[in-house]
Amino acid sequence: MPLFLLILQMETNQLLLLKEKEFMKNFILFTSPFYFFMGCFYFIVDPEGIGYLIIFSFFPCVVAGWMIGLKKKLSFKVLTTMYVVAYSIFQYSFYLIYNSVLIQALYYIPVFLILNYHYKMRTLILWAIYIMISFLSPFLLSRYINISHPLQLSRTEDMVQNISTIITVLFCIFFVLHYLKIFNKIKENKILQIQNENLLQPQVPAADIHPNNAAITTVNKSKPYQDKFDELYQNAIKCLEEKKLWQDPSFSLNQLAEMLNTNRTYLSKALKEKGNTNFNNLLNHYRIKQVLEDFDSMEHKNYKISSIFQKAGFAYQASFNRVFKQVTGCTATEYLQQQEKYEV
Repeated sequence: MPLFLLILQMETNQLLLLKEKEFMKNFILFTSPFYFFMGCFYFIVDPEGIGYLIIFSFFPCVVAGWMIGLKKKLSFKVLTTMYVVAYSIFQYSFYLIYNSVLIQALYYIPVFLILNYHYKMRTLILWAIYIMISFLSPFLLSRYINISHPLQLSRTEDMVQNISTIITVLFCIFFVLHYLKIFNKIKENKILQIQNENLLQPQVPAADIHPNNAAITTVNKSKPYQDKFDELYQNAIKCLEEKKLWQDPSFSLNQLAEMLNTNRTYLSKALKEKGNTNFNNLLNHYRIKQVLEDFDSMEHKNYKISSIFQKAGFAYQASFNRVFKQVTGCTATEYLQQQEKYEV
């Protein structure tokens, strides 16, 4: 895989990871008042029951589970799937105890939005069957096992429960849709960038395509040059990585060409055709990669940011700021703030 694709994949995954962590944090933050409210509500309407205990214990368990999951570096798909399973068990307990809380089935709408993001239709159908079973089975069991005690809510209490549930569900739907739009946008941008880069790949002219295999002849004639370009490109990458030449702010294309016993024109063409990049972009990608590695290893706690980007080969802060934002989509300060938010 060309170097630019590897770097692009790394950048996209990193940005997506930040947004996924942001989603989980904000989801917990904005739904916590609702869980507190509903816990208090069930404590008032059913003080002798265990409904409020289930609510007050479920939410801390979700928070603890996500914190442990982030520390263990579990994927967003695994964490949200675990949440869906835990929530279905939580709802199952409510249906089993009260046998009449049908309004809460609305919460499965945002749940299905998340599942649809992660899974294909075939798996989604299996999830739907699982949720339907967990939703309907308590009502069937209650006919044979008398463990439920349906709540006798007043008109006002019933209205409070229904309105709060509908408002929260609508909020969750818009919240999930907002972040799904962001996630898909990040992935679409990566695809578009790859497609744009592929347009730069050398194409066989239409005039060369002819029934007598003229196109094949043209490609075969250029094959020795392509092999030389590939060898030169691989040597250039090896030389850069072994000696970390990007750390020198004054390092030039001419210097690299001299080290490889070639000329700058030939080297530039090799970088473009085999790596879909140019010399400056290649150096900047390595420099930003080193800066991100230093950030992830908490080097900024011991050194100033200026020391980190200068060590990576950026001579001026303005050029570092421009390239960093171009690659990551945010400034270095914003990146570090996001990193600090998600440190467990």
